[in-house]
Amino acid sequence: MRIREGSMRKKKNTLQNVIVWLIVACTVFPFLYVILGSFQNERTIMVGEVSLLPTNVTLRNYVGLLTSKSGATAFGMNLKNSFIVSLGVAFLSLVIAIFGAYGLSRYQFKGKELIAKGMLFMYVFPTILTIVPIYNVVTQMGLIDTHLGLILVETTLVAPFCTWLLRSFIDAIPREIEDAARVDGANRIQIIVKIILPLCAAGLLAAGMYALIYSWGEYTFSAILLNSSSKKTIPLALAGYMSHTDQQWGRLLAGCSLNFIPLLIIFVPFSKIFLKGFMAGAVKS
Repeated sequence: MRIREGSMRKKKNTLQNVIVWLIVACTVFPFLYVILGSFQNERTIMVGEVSLLPTNVTLRNYVGLLTSKSGATAFGMNLKNSFIVSLGVAFLSLVIAIFGAYGLSRYQFKGKELIAKGMLFMYVFPTILTIVPIYNVVTQMGLIDTHLGLILVETTLVAPFCTWLLRSFIDAIPREIEDAARVDGANRIQIIVKIILPLCAAGLLAAGMYALIYSWGEYTFSAILLNSSSKKTIPLALAGYMSHTDQQWGRLLAGCSLNFIPLLIIFVPFSKIFLKGFMAGAVKS
């Protein structure tokens, strides 16, 4: 009986490992194809002959991408724009989320739980439904074709989730710590800055990286709100390589490969803390 149970358990573990590796392969393959394809010429990419062991390796796609100065293909300028927008969204989202989460956690008022659940319920609806009203509001504010307008729009999409995530961390902090600080003369801002923020550092990192990654790859509102070539972010620049008359697959794959690098530099060193904070926030909620 024990032998049979051990055999069944072994088969089950083997099946689970196979499924996991298949999922990993399906996830990694697109990234690997993009990186390998970026070192191939246009013909090889067009006919689908990109292989794991490329023979005709070339840097022509990267050279053409980084030396081009024409409009939306100025990659360095687009990279700078993406940093401006993404860092702006991450910073503004965290500021809003910190005070919003603290208010939902520490203050008692009518409709508090309805607001908290509503922040998540809004993600049920596709963001494309909000394009027209958001465009009208941004136009009336005079922020069309500005980074500030895009930052404000993306922040409204990211801040609710960041608030929900941080609230779970603040809920886990004992109120007695704040009471002791208040007895020592600390005001509300000092309590938040010197006590709450250090104790939920993992949650702050998770929320900030979520906002950064979302903004870095956001395309829809960027395409609608930004018109000038000098204001476009990397997703818009990459889309510019594909048109009805000209398809530059090599430069597109090279641009996608370079687009991964900033996110990897930011994510890899803090990946364990990020995942720990993300999962902890979900479990606590």
